[in-house]
Amino acid sequence: MSKPGLPIAALVTRIAVLGLGLALFFEQAGARQLLHLDGSDGRVMTTPVYWISLLAPIFFLGALWAASDVFVRMDRGDAFGPAMVRGLKEIGGSLMLGAFAATVAQPSLMFLLGNGFRQMRGVRFNLDVENVTLALVGLVLVLLARQGEKLKAKLDEFV
Repeated sequence: MSKPGLPIAALVTRIAVLGLGLALFFEQAGARQLLHLDGSDGRVMTTPVYWISLLAPIFFLGALWAASDVFVRMDRGDAFGPAMVRGLKEIGGSLMLGAFAATVAQPSLMFLLGNGFRQMRGVRFNLDVENVTLALVGLVLVLLARQGEKLKAKLDEFV
């Protein structure tokens, strides 16, 4: 018996994750500097700022990858069971962690690096509409998964 292939939605999502990951890499590192078109003076990847700037996007790409796993489960016909709940919680958790990284962690670490760790008072916030929206969507997905889990348990009691 042959192994079933990935559904088209999961395949497209995974290709998009890989494409977006490469685009992020080239955007953050600067393709011209990576390809040494501007000389080898710009060593962007060796700076801590480069790695800090990747925190939130990595979580967001993780959420997309978890979404592709949910597409695979839906294509298999899995009911709203433990695997689906876990997938929704992974998506929601990744979105919330990415939003936290973009809102609190990245701006604070950039501030500390910028001043050479001389001023360690307070925290910087980046309360963009996008970050708050992604955090709330992630929270809704986690809460929806919990509610679905409770409803499924109640339905299983009746049967």
